[in-house]
Amino acid sequence: MKKRILSVLLVVTSLALTTSCKKEAEEPKEATFDLSVAKTEIEAREKVFVEALNSKDSVGLANCYTTDAKFMQPNDKTVEGRANIQKLFGMWMKGPMMQIKINTVEVWGDENVLASENKWEFLDQTGKTVDSGKSLEVYKKEDGVWKLHRDCYNSDLPPMPQAPAAQGK
Repeated sequence: MKKRILSVLLVVTSLALTTSCKKEAEEPKEATFDLSVAKTEIEAREKVFVEALNSKDSVGLANCYTTDAKFMQPNDKTVEGRANIQKLFGMWMKGPMMQIKINTVEVWGDENVLASENKWEFLDQTGKTVDSGKSLEVYKKEDGVWKLHRDCYNSDLPPMPQAPAAQGK
């Protein structure tokens, strides 16, 4: 009788161990988010942005943005949507363009959303800095690629003087 109980306990224990080990093996391991890898990916995306802007590629530049992105430039209304952002950059690119340099200061966030603080410079054709400033960008993955979801920048130069209001009207 004791042998029979011992045999049953041994079988039950073996089954329990086998099924619990199988469940562990079958469960997918959680992917861990690595912020340093994400920062490298954001810096690579910023290089794509710089190359597109510097080569006057409005389509390539617009593709750096999510379909529902917002571009928030100083002293103007927000431009919403990739198509409208492409139109804006296309208009800019019809005239003389300065070259841009971007330096990533810090990236933070998680696997869903990343924010990037940057310093930028606009250079004339001789390489002289004509404007510089900072930007905050929010990135979101679209089709497996980090893309600009919100883009806001401003200059370090003092604001332009306001024209006096028209008198006598």
